[in-house]
Amino acid sequence: MNKARYTAVRALLECEDNGYSNLVLAARLRQKDLDARDRAFVTALVYGTLERGILLDELLDRCSQRPLKKLDPAVRVILRSGLYQCLYMDGVPARAAISEAVELTKRFGKSSAAGFVNAVLRKACGIDPETLNFEDETRRQSVLYCVTPQILTLLKSAYPAQWEQILRAGFDRPVQAVRVNTLKTTADGLRAKLQKRQVEAEPGALRDCLILDGKGDMTALPEFREGLFQFQGEPSQCAALAVKAKPGEHIVDLCAAPGGKSALLAAEMENRGTLDVCDAQASRLEQAKKNLARWGAACAAFHCIDAAVYRPEFAGADAVLCDVPCSGLGILAKKPDIRTKDLKGLEELIRLQRRILETAARYPRHGGRLVYATCTLNPDENEKQIARFLQTHTEYRAVRPQLPEKYQAGDEKMVTFLPQSGQTDGFFIAYLERL
Repeated sequence: MNKARYTAVRALLECEDNGYSNLVLAARLRQKDLDARDRAFVTALVYGTLERGILLDELLDRCSQRPLKKLDPAVRVILRSGLYQCLYMDGVPARAAISEAVELTKRFGKSSAAGFVNAVLRKACGIDPETLNFEDETRRQSVLYCVTPQILTLLKSAYPAQWEQILRAGFDRPVQAVRVNTLKTTADGLRAKLQKRQVEAEPGALRDCLILDGKGDMTALPEFREGLFQFQGEPSQCAALAVKAKPGEHIVDLCAAPGGKSALLAAEMENRGTLDVCDAQASRLEQAKKNLARWGAACAAFHCIDAAVYRPEFAGADAVLCDVPCSGLGILAKKPDIRTKDLKGLEELIRLQRRILETAARYPRHGGRLVYATCTLNPDENEKQIARFLQTHTEYRAVRPQLPEKYQAGDEKMVTFLPQSGQTDGFFIAYLERL
């Protein structure tokens, strides 16, 4: 039995129990003695199976006399991962994927289902998804683009001319953008070090940003462990750069974990001044502490707090970054778990964002800055949230951030990054000045 496939199925079973795919996968890969090729295979299989889950389930349900939801969880996951290999992993012959699925079924103690798995996969892998018939167009689009009808409807309403581009981009992994730690090195210095390890690095659209072209686990590189760089998409970097942090300033980063933007802010501050790093979850704040320690961010102070509750010690800050919790519709390519969400609780989430923004607005001094950011493409969480805020806060004005135009869309005052296949995530940034 293939060890990599076994690891992938174990990880997918944990994801079924509401585990976050990135955390589950990282933990599984640490536990298993897998070489670089197997680790890459496990990663592709887990993320791919989750990403195409809605379509895989549709095909399997049509080929099985028993509803997929009523099957044993292990059998269900083996069927999904086996079918994903048949349909989407070019280097895996269908017969090999099916044979391994049968062996896995036995390995998980479900030998009585081995024949069933074999028959269903043989039937399902011969179907072209584009030829499927559906009761209506919404259902067809939901299945083929592998998102819930609620997500589909929202994106079609918000982006009538671009929703298909957005959803197609969600099937492609963005480029490996990294932020260079200018506290410890330079972009040229890091490029030279990486090239010695056969990792090519080209300049990104931003200063001190590189795009890596390398295989395997990049976090195992000594340069990563030494804190010379961190993985961070360009839109996320733009959100932190929009703060315009300077040495000696007092900067507050609310909802900061896992600390990527805080690290960039510390570098911009040249480790001089005060950087308050805040998060409501103690475990996530601990992760931020570890990441910033690796980065060498000596100016950081950590606070486990509710960002919606006012803290008088933050008053008079030069700038505040508000990267609020959001629906995450801009990062489907990175977090396939989001695809199956029905958006219940969205109104409460929007109210939480509003409370955080209202609280954050009390901190900047006159002439200070407030940056609001999300990784979603929902106007109710983005443009409409800021428009509502500005109606009641005449002491603030919105100014379009001075950022590269490569990925930008939106109105004259706010910036929206639309996902582009193999390039970047979706993101929203509003830069507000206190008068």
